[in-house]
Amino acid sequence: MKIVVNDHSGHAFTLQLSKQFVQSGHEVLYAYSVSFQSPKGNFQDLSVSDTSLTVLPITVKGKFEKYSILKRRKQEIEYATQLIAKLETFQPDIVLSSTTPLFVQQHLQKYCIRKGIKFVFWCQDIYTIAIRQIARQRLGLIGFPLWCYFKKLESDLLRKSSHIISITPGFNDLFKKWKVPLGQVTCIPNWAPLPEITPVSKNNDWAKRYQVADKTCIVYSGTLGLKHNPSILSAAAQYFREHQEVIFIVISEGLGADFLQKEKEKHQLVNLMLLPFQEFGDMSQVLGTADILLAILENDASAYSVPSKVLAYLCAEKPIVLAMPPDNLSASIVKDNNAGYCIAPDNPKDFFRQIENLITDPVKRTEMGHNGRVYAEKNFDIVHIEKKFMQVFNTIMN
Repeated sequence: MKIVVNDHSGHAFTLQLSKQFVQSGHEVLYAYSVSFQSPKGNFQDLSVSDTSLTVLPITVKGKFEKYSILKRRKQEIEYATQLIAKLETFQPDIVLSSTTPLFVQQHLQKYCIRKGIKFVFWCQDIYTIAIRQIARQRLGLIGFPLWCYFKKLESDLLRKSSHIISITPGFNDLFKKWKVPLGQVTCIPNWAPLPEITPVSKNNDWAKRYQVADKTCIVYSGTLGLKHNPSILSAAAQYFREHQEVIFIVISEGLGADFLQKEKEKHQLVNLMLLPFQEFGDMSQVLGTADILLAILENDASAYSVPSKVLAYLCAEKPIVLAMPPDNLSASIVKDNNAGYCIAPDNPKDFFRQIENLITDPVKRTEMGHNGRVYAEKNFDIVHIEKKFMQVFNTIMN
């Protein structure tokens, strides 16, 4: 089978799935955006045996305008045009498209329908939620028609897809409202590439490079966008500023990282270290440096977003403290497996208190970290995950 995996963000787990498709004898084209700011998979370490895997890095003109609807529309169409040109020669049987902006999805889906290619919408987030926030903040009431336009666009794309792979049953209520037939939806939860994120010593090369091996490190690694409130991270750094052994390390880029840089300067937070996204090859050491790992998510984003960073954290065998609604799928995994704590995002004092509890209890940190790794080993088997995708592909091809 000839499969296209299009992941605009270039995540490590989608690249792992693509490699597994190749291992099973399929020919795969993997496309992603070089221009989009996000943590990327390890594209530097593609083995010679992956000869049936073609990686297509797509670059658009200028910096990707993530928060400008008009400017990014032009860039999204440019991305779609480059991808479709490659599809003309690759001639796939199936296109699996994930974390991809709506205008890219629109052009890609139209092409697939025209050519008789099966288009599978891998639904990681509901984009309309973020667009509604932008419209409210920047346009007020006149932004309502814009939101309605995108809501119709996203719901139409879902309905017209050959199949939908959803990462959480939490999306189903919205699918019902949008009249998306649940019979064409299969839930396959996200995962992290277990063999590539392994538990390592805190006293590692990455920790030594940044001179934090002797510190109690509280680490956040991942995107900080409209779904997140980065102020809780700067507030945590302020809360612990008298603890000289404690340092907060935030690895991110974009809007949230810029906000934290201003907060760091304003409040002279010497215990807040801000770093850009790190190479995925260093991820085991980055997470291994942590004593505690953090993730955050706003209340109104919880039903339509599942932070994949939490799944990578589980692999690292470190305890996790979440500031997110407890009904989120990631929060449920952490709580149900005693891999950390989950606090409502509007309760920062309890968030700080749980971090403090773990700082003073190394036995609990070890126990929770171990529980998280056990969960990952049980649930992140890529061979088993691939079978779920292939069941969908075989069904729609037949």
